[in-house]
Amino acid sequence: MKKILGILATLLLLPSLLFAAEPYYDSGSQIFNITAGATVPFFYNYPDRDPSQGSDWTFWPGDGPNRTHRSVGGVGAISYQVFLHPYFAIGGELGFQFDFSRAGIVETNVPIFVKATTVPVQGRFEVPISLGAGLLYTSYDGASKLTFGCELEVGMRYFITDEWGVGINVGLYVFPELYVSDSTKMSTLAYIPATITVSYRH
Repeated sequence: MKKILGILATLLLLPSLLFAAEPYYDSGSQIFNITAGATVPFFYNYPDRDPSQGSDWTFWPGDGPNRTHRSVGGVGAISYQVFLHPYFAIGGELGFQFDFSRAGIVETNVPIFVKATTVPVQGRFEVPISLGAGLLYTSYDGASKLTFGCELEVGMRYFITDEWGVGINVGLYVFPELYVSDSTKMSTLAYIPATITVSYRH
């Protein structure tokens, strides 16, 4: 586990080595973000799906053949992070994501993630790159489950003042639904979130 965490930390810090500009952040600097936007269903994998119902891999929103039968949904999150290194911060994120199935039933997902971010370009204009993973509470048609999920996010933000900034982000959410007792129910949903962020740093 320590080896995996070491590799992930190295990958997140690697972009910062490509930029020689003086860092804006110090160890102990903090940043708080509020994000909101839309999520587009990217793919839905149902490995034990009945072949008569179509492919076990479907892509993009809509009801057509090989589509996910999901709608474009919404997403929002709050996150707080502390810089452990001028280019590397770690913290937590609490989010809420929803979309609708073809039957009009809403599916909700509440990710509770540990989030690591590297900021290779920083100052007034920034490019944060984040990786998050953790627990996921999912609910659909009266049933709910606690599983896990992960996210990758790349953004651009501009600080209007030294403390307050706004930005845009795009990423990938991956939400596996795993079952120990019945593997035929296993599935994986992936979404592409596109969000606007308000940031406060100090």
